Amino acid sequence: MGRVTFEIQGGGDPWVSRTMMVEEMTKILIMLLGFGFLNNAFAVGLVSENAGKVYEGFKASKKGGKLVLVNGANFATLSPLINNDFHTRRYLPLIFAYLAETDHETGDYIPLLAEKIESSADHKVHTFTLREGASWSDGTLITTEDAQFTFDRLMDEKVDAAPTRAFFPGYTFQKLSDRKFSITVPQPNITVLPEIIENFGIIQKKQYDGEPNFNKAKAIISPVSSGPYVIKSYSRDQKLELSLRKDWWGFKLKKIKNLYNPEEIVIRIIPDLALGYETWVKGDLDVYEMDNEIFGTRVLGSDRDRIGTGPDTRKGIWAKDFKTKGPGAFTFIGWNMAKPIFSSRATRQALAQLINYKQINETIYHGLYDRSFSAFGSATANTDPSLRKPGGHFDYDLKKGLAALKADGWADSDGDGVLDRVISGKRVRFEFSLKFNSTNMMRSKIAQLVKEDFKRAGIQVNVQSVEWTSLIKQLDDKEFDAVVMGWAGGGIIPQAHQLWATSSIKNGGSNWCSYSNPKVDALIEEAKVLFDMKMREKVFQQMSRLIYDDQPYAFLAERVGFYAGIGTRVKSPSWALRYDDFPPIYLYSAY
Repeated sequence: MGRVTFEIQGGGDPWVSRTMMVEEMTKILIMLLGFGFLNNAFAVGLVSENAGKVYEGFKASKKGGKLVLVNGANFATLSPLINNDFHTRRYLPLIFAYLAETDHETGDYIPLLAEKIESSADHKVHTFTLREGASWSDGTLITTEDAQFTFDRLMDEKVDAAPTRAFFPGYTFQKLSDRKFSITVPQPNITVLPEIIENFGIIQKKQYDGEPNFNKAKAIISPVSSGPYVIKSYSRDQKLELSLRKDWWGFKLKKIKNLYNPEEIVIRIIPDLALGYETWVKGDLDVYEMDNEIFGTRVLGSDRDRIGTGPDTRKGIWAKDFKTKGPGAFTFIGWNMAKPIFSSRATRQALAQLINYKQINETIYHGLYDRSFSAFGSATANTDPSLRKPGGHFDYDLKKGLAALKADGWADSDGDGVLDRVISGKRVRFEFSLKFNSTNMMRSKIAQLVKEDFKRAGIQVNVQSVEWTSLIKQLDDKEFDAVVMGWAGGGIIPQAHQLWATSSIKNGGSNWCSYSNPKVDALIEEAKVLFDMKMREKVFQQMSRLIYDDQPYAFLAERVGFYAGIGTRVKSPSWALRYDDFPPIYLYSAY
């Protein structure tokens, strides 16, 4: 693991660790807390001297060549403030230098735009010093004027930044100098710094001068760059082209200089996953991240003789199931609890017994996924262990599901083959739309399987395919009945507020399902100020049990890692670091 230094916080000691994912250091912290060496929960700082060492150890690659990638949808925005699309957000660090860069081997943070990160003794004031000489791609320096402008737009209710704004409740900004600013939070929270670092992408104030409507400004799709690449061109439905800033200030840092090597990055827009796969097989894509369906049926199946298994292949392309140690992504069906048919907890529990989880894993995930029981990592200490035991969770059982529906008042009163019941004085038919993003074949198949399972129980499901950006808007606007979706894993120290807090229903959070449980709200607030990891795990275990029993989501399956197809033009010192959950293009070279 390497040397890890623990420091008592007070008036300026650095806090640069990515606590979201640091397994080994978390274990050490737990041990020290357990033996009483660190008895003040708010006076713990965790700094790894090895952050970025893995990058320093890589042989320097020549800057040059072209890397061709793919995205499954158009880029609605390239602004870090108003972007709520996971697939787009993965490309933003190419354009924007965030306050810190993640070390994907240790999970720590490497100071990047902020050369210094300090926290007060009570963990309420976090101070950032911008790196001297850090500049925008137009040559002007990045200053706290830009940071102030970014924060003000973030907190402006008229700006479409609600999902990001939800990470900054009650936060205040103070400019201390041209290069130094602080963000003050109402109360200590172990997730504050990771949230600020990962969500506060500073934009250039000057670029928005004279723009009457921030949400429609040209800069949201063609921003001035602070990162290693500038936008060369963007053609909707075609491609996004990026050009390397060879004189980028970040390359002066020894922990960054070996990253971001291609002189040109082309991101083609190919919504159809099958077409994207065929484009890669033909050699027209250098890197293709694929889903389980394509990997299982094509790479391991019909095309196994066409595709190599490693970079030394003579076949021109190769593919692999990269198993890493990052937080597990999970798939779920979310019920809109604001809809009358899903308002009953007993009904949602009955639905959980109508889903054939084993069939989903075997026929869609090719037996490679695990059952999911929690948003906090089903196999981690943040999830109630009883959920993983037989009898501790809902399994597929048509008889029990039907009995539970009957007990909750559902019956086919008119003999049309579809259940109904009286809700708030009105007879309601058990019929709903189940949406999924149109380019995801796995979610399409899940929706079809659920439709057939529910039909046997007298429930009419109308499967609906929706383009990705439209689906995200519908979810934000609560204009859906049910949805097949997925989230990245919660990490060792998960953040529960964004998904599960009652306050995240209306203020632009990601509580799309309108879930509300006062006990969960109280536990979320309790967890925020628990720096004792064992105590925090116990709170999350309670939370996971309450949420599972309430069934706002039907938790389906989860896995860690990614599937990728790679062309042999691509070179890399490592194909997947410990916490990579998608292809590490920041490491790649292509000639």
